[in-house]
Amino acid sequence: MSVEAAAAAERPYPAPTRAWQAVGVLSLATVFAFVDRHLLYILSEPVKQTLAITDTQISLLQGMAFVVFYTLFGPPIGILVDRRNRRNVVIGGILAWSVMTLTCGLATDFWTLAAARAGVGIGEACLAPAAFSMIADYFPPRLRGRAMACIVMSITLGSGFSYLIGGGMAKLVPGATQVDLPLLGATYGWQLTFFAAGMPGFLIAVLLLFVGEPVRRETASAASRRQGAAASVWAYVRRNRRLLFCLVFGAGMVSLVSYAVVAWMTALYVRGFGFSVAEIGPAIGLINIAAGLPGGLIGGYLSDHLARRGRGGRYNVLCFGTLLGIPVLFLWPFVQSATASLALLAATMFVLPVIVASVPSALQAVVPNEFRGQVTAVLYLVNGLLGTALGPLAIALATDYVFIAGGLRTSLMVVLPLMMAVGAGLAMLGRGAYERARGEMPETA
Repeated sequence: MSVEAAAAAERPYPAPTRAWQAVGVLSLATVFAFVDRHLLYILSEPVKQTLAITDTQISLLQGMAFVVFYTLFGPPIGILVDRRNRRNVVIGGILAWSVMTLTCGLATDFWTLAAARAGVGIGEACLAPAAFSMIADYFPPRLRGRAMACIVMSITLGSGFSYLIGGGMAKLVPGATQVDLPLLGATYGWQLTFFAAGMPGFLIAVLLLFVGEPVRRETASAASRRQGAAASVWAYVRRNRRLLFCLVFGAGMVSLVSYAVVAWMTALYVRGFGFSVAEIGPAIGLINIAAGLPGGLIGGYLSDHLARRGRGGRYNVLCFGTLLGIPVLFLWPFVQSATASLALLAATMFVLPVIVASVPSALQAVVPNEFRGQVTAVLYLVNGLLGTALGPLAIALATDYVFIAGGLRTSLMVVLPLMMAVGAGLAMLGRGAYERARGEMPETA
C-alpha cells in the first residue's frame, strides 16, 4: 500500500450527516435522470400517433437511440471518474441530459427525436459510475448496501414519477392535442411534458456544488499502480473474468427484463384491458413507487446483512432474487383479470428492485477503488445494451414477428421469465468466483 493510500485508509469517514446529504442529492439526480429516460415509455402512444411511427421504431427511440451513446461514452467517462473530480463529472452530465430532454420536446420526426435521445444517453452515462464510486468512499462497508440502495430506490421513484408526470400532463393536455405557445407555436401535449421534465435538472446541478469530493479508499497495491492504470485494470479483469462475466451479464439480464416491463406495461393495459393512458399512467406510477421503494430498501438491507454472514453474502441476493422472479414474471401477463394483473405488477415491481439494489454494493466489494468507475461503467454498458436497447426491442420483435396471434401478452409471458432464468443461471455460475474474489480484498472493503 502506498503512503497516500495508507493515509486515506486511516482518515475517518465523512460525518454521517454530510454523507447522507450527498446520497440525498445524488438520489435526487437519479430520480430526474430516470424521469427523463422513461418518459417516452408512457408517451409512446401519442408520439407514435403524431410522428406516424411503428412499434419497432418507438422501441428504438425508447432503447437503441438512447443506449448506443450511453454505452459508447460509458467507458471513457468511467476513466474520468477514476482519475478526476467525480462530483464535477456528475454536474456536467446533469446539464447535458437536461438540455437534451428539453430538445426532445422540440422533435418533429423520428430522426430528430432519436438525436435528442442520444444526447440524453451521453449525459446520463456520467451519473452511475461517479455516484456509486463516491458513495463507497463516503460510507464504511457495513452501511454501503443501504446507501447504494437509495440510488436504486431513486430509480424506482424516477420511473414512477415519469408515469405520474406523463399521466398528469395527459389529463391537462392530452398527448396528441396541440396548444399554442409563445415563440414555439403549435405544440403537442407530449412535447410539453418533456419541457416540464427537463427543467429540474438545472436546480440539481446547483445543489451538487455543495457536495464535496470524498477521499478515495481501498485502492490497489502500489506495485500494481506502478504497472500503469490500464495494465492494472486489465490484469484485474483477466484474473476475475468468470466473476465479472457472470455478475455483469447476470445483472444485465435483470436489466433486460426490467426495461421490457417498464417499456410495455402501459401498452399491455391500454391494449389488453382497455385503459386510457390518463387512467393507467398514475396507477402504474403509484404501484411502481409503493412496491419498488420497499423492494430497493429490503435489497440494500439484505446486502449489508448477508455481507456479515460470509464472503458471498451480497452476491446471494442476486442469485436467489432472480430465481424468485421467474414465476412472478410468468404470471403477471398471464392472468386475465385487471385487478390480479395489477397485483402481480406490484409483485414484479417489488422483486426487481430487491435484485438491482444488491448489485452495486456487491460489485464495489470486489473491485479496488481506482478501477470502480471503469468496471461500473462496463456494468452499465452491458445493462444498457441488454436492458435499454434489447429489452423493449425484444418484446416488440416477438410481438410483430413471432407471437403475432397471441400479441403483446404472449410475448411478455414467454420472453420475460426466459430471460430471468438465464440471469439466474449466470448468477449461480459465478457464485464461487465471487467468494474467492471477495477473500482477496481488504477486510474493510
